[in-house]
Amino acid sequence: MKKTGRLGKGNRSTALLLAVIAGLLTATGVLAAPAGSLDPAFGTNGFVITDLGSSSDIGGDVVLQPNGKILVAGSAQLDTENSFHRTPFVVRYNTDGAVNTAYGTNGRIITEKGNFSGSHLAIQPDGKLVVGGSYRNDFGVARYNGDGTLDTSFGVNGIATIHISDDSRETCSDVAIQADGKIVLAGSEEIGNYINYAIARFNPDGTPDLSFNDRGFQLVWFDNNRYNDGMGVAIQEDQKIVMSGTMWTNYDPGDGPWLTLARFNPDGQLDTTFGTGGMVTSTVPNLQSNAGALALQADGKIVVGGTSLGATDDLAVARFNTDGTLDTTFGGTGVVISDFGNQEDGHAIDIQQDGKIVIAGKKYLSNVTGFVLARYDTNGSIDTSFGTLGQVVSDFNGSAQSANGLAIQIDGKILAAGSSNGNLALARYSAADTHVTTKTAVFRSLAAHDGWILESREASNLGGSLNWLATTFFVGDNAKDKQYRGLISFNTAPLPDSAIITGAQLRIKRQGIVGTDPLTTHGPLLLVMRKGAFGGSVSLQLADFSAAGSAGATKDSFAPLTYSWYQATLSDTNLGFIQKYGVTQFRLQFTKDDNDDMSADYLKIFSGNSVTGNQPQLIITYYLP
Repeated sequence: MKKTGRLGKGNRSTALLLAVIAGLLTATGVLAAPAGSLDPAFGTNGFVITDLGSSSDIGGDVVLQPNGKILVAGSAQLDTENSFHRTPFVVRYNTDGAVNTAYGTNGRIITEKGNFSGSHLAIQPDGKLVVGGSYRNDFGVARYNGDGTLDTSFGVNGIATIHISDDSRETCSDVAIQADGKIVLAGSEEIGNYINYAIARFNPDGTPDLSFNDRGFQLVWFDNNRYNDGMGVAIQEDQKIVMSGTMWTNYDPGDGPWLTLARFNPDGQLDTTFGTGGMVTSTVPNLQSNAGALALQADGKIVVGGTSLGATDDLAVARFNTDGTLDTTFGGTGVVISDFGNQEDGHAIDIQQDGKIVIAGKKYLSNVTGFVLARYDTNGSIDTSFGTLGQVVSDFNGSAQSANGLAIQIDGKILAAGSSNGNLALARYSAADTHVTTKTAVFRSLAAHDGWILESREASNLGGSLNWLATTFFVGDNAKDKQYRGLISFNTAPLPDSAIITGAQLRIKRQGIVGTDPLTTHGPLLLVMRKGAFGGSVSLQLADFSAAGSAGATKDSFAPLTYSWYQATLSDTNLGFIQKYGVTQFRLQFTKDDNDDMSADYLKIFSGNSVTGNQPQLIITYYLP
């Protein structure tokens, strides 16, 4: 969508605001490291080791938030009374690999629910995090708010379940979110001596979606009717659901495995236009897929990663056409098996924007194992520009090391998550032909739309009077202990629609203080955020005094930047509420409405009506995909 509008003009200033050029965009190119090398700007020499507090911390899925922060799920052996139960966790990292301590508790969320286990991640459009797993013997899914707390509006106290039968046990291997917000869990049903594909779908509130196969779940039996493990799930653009897995006959040599696929229509029924009756069994023997190692190309072709079992196990990648047949343009047969001279297992797969395919797993190195990654061109040939003849092996000075999850950043850098020496391991690798250009936009508050609002009477929480013409606005309380609140407004529409916002700061300048400094008596100065206009109109109005901020937005607080300037750094959650199609507004208010002294105590803050150098500023850093 084409948008019009220009940022306001400003002059260079080296005084109080770090020489930011108001209203202009500045760009800095970031040169990428050679393809496949560990990124030295990430963690320590390209990797991060995180101890979750147990002797066995295993990282699984890794996903990227829109702001570039990284989420890794896994499980830890924290239950000393039950060695069979593994406690699920999620850790969030900043873009440089540092643990983001503002998330959950010291950067991590640990679901201390003895009956829930899960390490498969997906992010909703609103930023909430979904973790797929099991609850007792049923499919289970937990949902977390942007700050890492359980979303108690979902399911029962944040966890939803789907029960298939009293005699079966369901295991989740992957999770995906549809365009309409419905949540799909895929895995296996184990009942007696049989294992079948199992798939279930939840409504956005956590209730079973009874429009899916009339029951909320579907089971698939392949020809052998014995051991059919469901492993991966992906949603096509037409909302059909693809599932991958592995079929064994008897778990004996010579009896498998074979790659399998199934495709479901949006109503949960098998898509009979796919394979045979909606199911596919690969004709290439000894191929085993792994949890989540499924990806869809832009043209709809299906890519599955795994291992070719043999005298020495090798990495394997298979590609299928949209009708379920093997794509013979990929490596000649549709299956590429890569022998890198030792035993390798493929655990995760992803596709770059240029169509190249990356697989990650583990490689046996004498008495230890290490991370292994390989990259393929779109025709299935090894990309010899990646690492050493297409392969990258990483040893983080550990013993048991394995990459289990994979994600590709918008700049092409590759994240691999797994374990090393019983701890969570996360590494980032560079791609040679990619770089990111960061841009900084500085917006100034709109004079016609900012100002102060005074409460109608003490503790009424209603606006009584306002002023949008003055060069300052007030925040605090007046001589009758009625509260002042300030509103500032920015036209952020010039931001590109596709901008990925990585950071934002709001800066205000104090003109003076009346009475006692409210920063010492009224608690922190808070920022309430609204994507769009508080009262439905961009113009300052009395309703703005108590109008709600954007649902889910947090209240950030100000800290001194210089003697007279204050700055609030927007939280990761709030970055998603910056409006790219109009105005973004903020309300300033103290934690306490007044200090009950019947005396005026307020800050005077320069408004958009003041001279350019004093106006409130919103500084946004972003990059373009």
